[in-house]
Parts: sequence; structure tokens; C-alpha cells
Amino acid sequence: MRIKRNLRLIDAYTIGTNMIFVLPVLLPYYRDQIGIGFREFLIGESAFAAIIVLCDVPTGWISDRWQRKNAQAMGIFFSMIGYGVLLFAHNFFMAVLAQATIGIGISLCNGTNTAILYDSLLSVGREREYRRREGRRQAICMYTIAISSIVGSLLYPLHHQLPLVAQLAAFACAFLASCLLDEPERHRRVSERHPVMDVIATIKYAVHGHAEIGFVILSAAALFASTKLIMWSQQPYYMMIKVPEAWYGMLMAVGFMLGGLSSHLGHLIDGRISAQRALMCIWIMTILICLGASMNPGWHGVVLLMMGGSCIFCLASPRINEVINNNVDSSRRATVLSTQSTMVSLVFIPLSNVMGIVSKHWGIQAVLVAVALWLCLAGMCLGLLALSRRKADMSA
Repeated sequence: MRIKRNLRLIDAYTIGTNMIFVLPVLLPYYRDQIGIGFREFLIGESAFAAIIVLCDVPTGWISDRWQRKNAQAMGIFFSMIGYGVLLFAHNFFMAVLAQATIGIGISLCNGTNTAILYDSLLSVGREREYRRREGRRQAICMYTIAISSIVGSLLYPLHHQLPLVAQLAAFACAFLASCLLDEPERHRRVSERHPVMDVIATIKYAVHGHAEIGFVILSAAALFASTKLIMWSQQPYYMMIKVPEAWYGMLMAVGFMLGGLSSHLGHLIDGRISAQRALMCIWIMTILICLGASMNPGWHGVVLLMMGGSCIFCLASPRINEVINNNVDSSRRATVLSTQSTMVSLVFIPLSNVMGIVSKHWGIQAVLVAVALWLCLAGMCLGLLALSRRKADMSA
């Protein structure tokens, strides 16, 4: 396999799929073009998450059975259809349909992209490079989103649909890069059961049968559902403190650049702190960020939400993926990674609806306080679970 070529194509795919020009002006686009607000937007995001829950693990199974590059290319194609629907959306139903279609595309790519990277390195005996290269890939994601955020905010005043047109062009380039990938070699196990039963067995394997993987997946679900809410809270926060819309792209770009930097340099603390301690520190930081931004809203809150929306995710995600990759064989790696993504969406659906109600009645400040309280509650539950597991292991 041509490993250098594959790594370059993975970078090209990463850049193309993260040219999210519409991201910094998404809520203004929903308001101006479709006529819906933050609560309705979160309902649409719940529909998006529901599609992820329904499709993510089965599509991960498809990726484990089919050529991964084909599954990834199909995911990009569905995403392009979804953004095309959003381009012409003029009511709430079309907006939800667009988000659901994008969800199908993302579910095909979730787990597949990182599995391609790991298996490409594994096929040439360079799997030890995965942590550094996955951190680099996450950094490229953040840098690309940052640049496209600036461009998108400049395009939006010219014509509200221009950011989406540019995004479709970037996705077409990512589709081409995905098609040109060399499929990495991997061990294929023969499936002797119905595919649905195989998927269910993999979920049990990840969540119940292997305690370390299960704990990491549950922790990631609670944390990443929260960071997603923090990210989407940025634009309503800007609106609350009356930041000019022309600044949205630059502000979000700075946040994504900080996230990329944290991802790029995150491997430097490897070996100095355990994964559990790192996750605990990240958890506490997220709670403090939410509480700090909610108090006396102002520019300090803008800075904190930049960190909470990108830095936290970029610090935690490569570690979580590494734990999974190091403990799961390649025949079910994409399925387990998709299970982790599914759990995030499963938590996000009720959480986002609750936060939408909180936003409607008490505003974005109350949403941030509620996210902090949720993390405190989830952290206590996970801590008790870990403690009971440790006691059970000691007694055994």
C-alpha cells in the first residue's frame, strides 16, 4: 500500500469535509432564510442526532464489511445532498430534512475515517504513530474550520447562500480524494450471524463486555454532547451581548485555531498524566468554562466559550479514540468507534431538547448553567460507577 499517498489523501479529505463555510453564520441563516430561531434549530439538531443513533452503528458495520473508502465516499455524497436541501430550504420541515440527510452522511463517515488512518498505519507496522497523526488530523480539522469560518462570514453579506455553494464545492473535492484512497489491508472475520445480531454483539462488546472501553464511551457521550451544546451556544451568546454579525467568523475562527493548537500539541503530555486524570481535568475545566461564561456576560465569556467549544473536544477526542483503537481488533474497529459516536447522539437528543426549553424561558445564560449542572451530575454518576467497578475487581 502507498502509505505516503494515503496519508496525503486523508489530509485532503479532512480539509474538504471541514470547509464548513456556513458554520459561523448558521443561526443567522436559519433566521434570515428559513425564519426559525435557536429552539427550533436545536429541535433540528435532535433530528440529526436521532438519525446518527439509528444509522451510525449499522453504517459502521457496513464500513467493517465493505471497502471503507467506498463507505466514506457515500457518506460525503449524502452530506452534499443534505447541504443542497439546506441551500433551498424555506421552512422548518426542509431544514429538518436537510439535517437528517447530513446525519446519514456523517454516520457513514464516523469511525470510518479514523479506522482508515489507523489501518493504513497498521498495514505498514507504523501504528505507534497513530496518536500523533490523529492529533494532527484533528488539528487540520480545526485550522480548516477556522479559515472557512472567516471566508464564510465574508461571503454571507454578499449573498446568504454563497457559503453553502462554496461548501458543496469543497465536499466535491473531498469526495474525489476519498475515491482515490488505497484500501488498507485488514483481517476480516467471517460473519456467521445476521448483520443486525452482529451489530448488537459489537455494542455489548463495547459497552458491557469490556469495562475500560465501556467507561470511555459513556464518558465521551456525556462530555461531547455538552461540548456540542457549548459550540452551538456561541452564536446566541454573541447575539445576547450584541456582537456585530460580521465578527462571528473571526471569533469562531480564533476558537477553532485554539482547538487545533491544543490537538496538535496534546501528545506532548502523553505519559505524564494518565487518561483518567486527563479526562477528570478536562471535565472540571468544562464545568468552570460554562459557569464563568454565564456570569456577567461579556467578552470574557466569548473567550471561555471558544475554549469550551473546540479546545476541550480536541484534547479529549484523540485520547478516547486511542483507547478504543488499542483495545479493539480491526474487524470491528469502525463499528465500535461508531458506537461511541452513537452514544454521544443518544445523550444529545434529550439534553438538547431540555436546553431548548431552558433557552426559550430563561435565555442562553441559563443554558450554560444547566450544562454545568448536567456535567456535575453525570460526573458523579460515572465516578460512582468507576468506584463500584473497582470494588468488584478487588473482591474478585
